[in-house]
Amino acid sequence: MFLIKKYLNGYTLVELLISMSITLIVISSAVVFFSVNSKFGTQHLQENFLRAQLHLLATTIGDEIGRAGFCYNCTSGNPYILKDDANKASSLLLEDSATKAKGDCIRFAYNHNKRENPMSIHKDDAKGYRLGKDPSKRPVIEIYENRNGLTNWNCTNSGSGSTGYWQDLTYHPLVIDNFTLERQAFSVIGTTHVLQTLNVHISASLESDPTIRDSITLKINLQNVDT
Repeated sequence: MFLIKKYLNGYTLVELLISMSITLIVISSAVVFFSVNSKFGTQHLQENFLRAQLHLLATTIGDEIGRAGFCYNCTSGNPYILKDDANKASSLLLEDSATKAKGDCIRFAYNHNKRENPMSIHKDDAKGYRLGKDPSKRPVIEIYENRNGLTNWNCTNSGSGSTGYWQDLTYHPLVIDNFTLERQAFSVIGTTHVLQTLNVHISASLESDPTIRDSITLKINLQNVDT
């Protein structure tokens, strides 16, 4: 009779330790890879979000400013051409001035509901944007909302927030780093300005990650200037 011995093959302790070490290295590499991809993916989404918010903000502001001075069918003068304290006229006032070339506050007006032959500015015709601060002292872009006549329609009015005339326009996660309005070229016929160009510069960062920042410049051509 032959005695047949059957040997079972297995791993030695050393082999198990080596294989476990290799497995851990592979898993660690995979975790790092996915973490890096996730980080870059999240950053890309945040950058796209910021860019989209800036474009939306610029479009909103640009569409409104582009209507400055619009009177519809004025027959006896245009009440939407504004005069500053020096009696200078323009459809745009920067820092309450018709001649100042640069600032962070703009006022203008237009016939928002196409009233027939308007003789004066209705309170809902009065518009404005400025760089301000929210209750937490964060820089924001504010929009003017008129509630009671035109007395407080000026760039120096300190009333902002829930009880004031200037309201926060920007979305909370955004921190506005710059809001500058720059009046540039004029086209002139005789002594009358018939075209002016306004550049609006906006830059912002994310409150959650200040390293993520972007900027946009909007160019607006206006036909209504000082007549």
